Amino acid sequence: MKKGILFIALLFMVAATAWTQPSITLLTFESYTFSDKFETEYGSGKIQDGFQWGAGLEFGLRETVAIELIYQNIKTDVSYQGLDDRYNGKVGINYAMLGGTKYAPLNDKISGFGSVDLGVAWSNPDESLQSESVTKFAIGGRLGVRIMASEKVSLRIHAQLLSPVQWAGGGFYFGTGGSGAGVSTGSTIYQFNLGGSLNYRLK
Repeated sequence: MKKGILFIALLFMVAATAWTQPSITLLTFESYTFSDKFETEYGSGKIQDGFQWGAGLEFGLRETVAIELIYQNIKTDVSYQGLDDRYNGKVGINYAMLGGTKYAPLNDKISGFGSVDLGVAWSNPDESLQSESVTKFAIGGRLGVRIMASEKVSLRIHAQLLSPVQWAGGGFYFGTGGSGAGVSTGSTIYQFNLGGSLNYRLK
């Protein structure tokens, strides 16, 4: 969790610097995240679908290029079948991401866009999962369409992929006993969602 706090502090430092950019837009995120199954060396599990929410700031560098600082969260049911035991409960997965966005205008009102984000993800599991909170490197990206309702207000519709990467063993694991219920080296969880964001340009 300490790594997550340090990264969030870095994000806010970047935001303070980016505040001097020509445009700043408040972002909101509302999306539906689909369920995801994953396999480990010691069993298999499933993260159920659910509603994901979030917010962020977009700093325009020029008309078609921006950087973004975003936070997103989902809390949903999860199950894991280990070698001997089965665990069921709820887990919160949080993402703090910093990335870039490129817009491709189709006309004065509509633009296609794509974004690539890097950051951290951390879990908040229920006690029933017998697991501690874990912080991991995360990657993400979106493809979508932005519709300008006015000079200040816009709507974005997107498809998004977020992934807490388990490159070095451990990770989002469930159960006690160490190797008895862990995510093996190289395992990755993919969370795909469809949704949108209602946005307001602050300056």
